[in-house]
Amino acid sequence: MHLALDATPKKTSYAEERLDALLSITGRMDGYLYRCRNDQSYTMLYISDGISNISGYPSDDFIQNKVLEYVSVIHPDDLERVFASVNTALEAKRNWNVDYRIVPNFGRAVWVREIGGGVFNDAGELVFLEGFVIDISDRKLIEDSNAYLLTQLKDLNELLSAQKRELQLAKQKSDHSANHDTLTGLPNRRAFHNQLKLAMDESRSTNVPVGLLFIDLDRFKEVNDTLGHESGDSLLQHVSGQLQTMLRNTDYVARLGGDEFAFLLFGDPELTRETAGMVAQRIVEKLRIDVPSPTGVIRVGCTVGVALYPADASDPKGLLALADRLMYVGKKGGRNRLVTVSELAAA
Repeated sequence: MHLALDATPKKTSYAEERLDALLSITGRMDGYLYRCRNDQSYTMLYISDGISNISGYPSDDFIQNKVLEYVSVIHPDDLERVFASVNTALEAKRNWNVDYRIVPNFGRAVWVREIGGGVFNDAGELVFLEGFVIDISDRKLIEDSNAYLLTQLKDLNELLSAQKRELQLAKQKSDHSANHDTLTGLPNRRAFHNQLKLAMDESRSTNVPVGLLFIDLDRFKEVNDTLGHESGDSLLQHVSGQLQTMLRNTDYVARLGGDEFAFLLFGDPELTRETAGMVAQRIVEKLRIDVPSPTGVIRVGCTVGVALYPADASDPKGLLALADRLMYVGKKGGRNRLVTVSELAAA
């Protein structure tokens, strides 16, 4: 009897095709797939052969937890983080994605990345945990290297920023020292000349006159000679404080040197001369200071020369020279007063 052989290929089901494909893909992975029960020991139902490449243990050792529980090969320092990630994901019924180390039976720990999720039945009960795990050691090395480089770069940027701030602060201090009087803190002669030029430039564009008050203390030398330079310095500091209390937003006061000060102001084009005279008179009154001394009270005062740009002078040097000259006229005329161009013309 001859048996007829069926040469027709046996048809495979879609499920079998999927399983074959899954097993084929798994065999090419640098990793493994797994499914375990939701019980106290997470009994492993399936784990692909890739686990042996990473852990050094055959996959059969893990099936039904025959030799090893899977958690036993997770690095102990990572266990808490892995459990926290899985539990948080399960509570939210979403996938977890966590990196951790596998401790193989050879060499050093291997970094892996696990992406997994829970399988729930129709009643919403958690039945299985499953996922796939891939070797990310090379990627982790690069990531750690990049993280280290980024940290170094951040530290370097912070160092450079700190150095930049120090340089800016040093420059600010240098600029301040170069433009301010160390005793009174007021702008110095250099800063005043720059400000006077700027004021004149602005005056030319706005047609608003500039008033300059040249201030010289009366009897300052007597304070120095009688009470000493420390008392003279204290007097200059007091004077500078008094002058600063009179400043408006657009006004400017500086110490030119010794007991000489300068006060710049702007005003209404029709009233600048009147305003300058009023401010000068207030300064004269404000700087009437009685200084006690062993020989009696030294009555300090000041004399102020008042000049305007462009009415009285056409440039910074000329305006300053005129105000200085008016101040000396006042000194010769009795001190403790202000002098304007009109008085000079009358003289």
